[in-house]
Amino acid sequence: MNVKGRRQEYVEATRAALLDSASELFTEKGFAQTSLDEIAASARLTKGALYHHFASKQALFEQVVQDVNDRIANKVVGAGAATDAPWARLTRGLDAFLDACLDPEYQRICLQQAPVALGWERCRELESRMMNLLDAMLQELATAGEMRLQPTPLLTRVLFRMVSEAAMAIGEAPDPEVVRTEVGTLVEELLRSMRPETADTAGA
Repeated sequence: MNVKGRRQEYVEATRAALLDSASELFTEKGFAQTSLDEIAASARLTKGALYHHFASKQALFEQVVQDVNDRIANKVVGAGAATDAPWARLTRGLDAFLDACLDPEYQRICLQQAPVALGWERCRELESRMMNLLDAMLQELATAGEMRLQPTPLLTRVLFRMVSEAAMAIGEAPDPEVVRTEVGTLVEELLRSMRPETADTAGA
């Protein structure tokens, strides 16, 4: 391996170590209570090395939020990829997302801290991949004749906010496992109300 390749490998490893340490500390202590000194020390790096990759604590936190959101989106895609049936793809993707809401890292970083640290507008931008996944699923249902409503950006936004509120309910619950089951049943029934009767009868 040449010198440039080794240097790039080191840069990537350093960035990954910082993100891993930051994610762990943000989950455990919260954004406001975590210092850059603590993150650098946890990653066994200097604060200067941290600033080489991230201009501020907020920039680092934003990348952590993006990474966690991407990981959850990948789980949703993976769950839906196991079937060719549009309705099953939607419900399996939804189940994967609601299961992810039980993850303390997702609860603390994305559901509880991100809106405060980054603001709702930036949070919505970072959630765009998840919203696009929902939109694609709704478009697929409509094409297959499994939706009574015409997919529109407004419909996608409303449904996404419904699911986001469901995620918040799980994250805030004293017993998240129980609420996750209740939320799953409620959201699926609400989505099922948008299906034509013929699709429900066929059990597609």
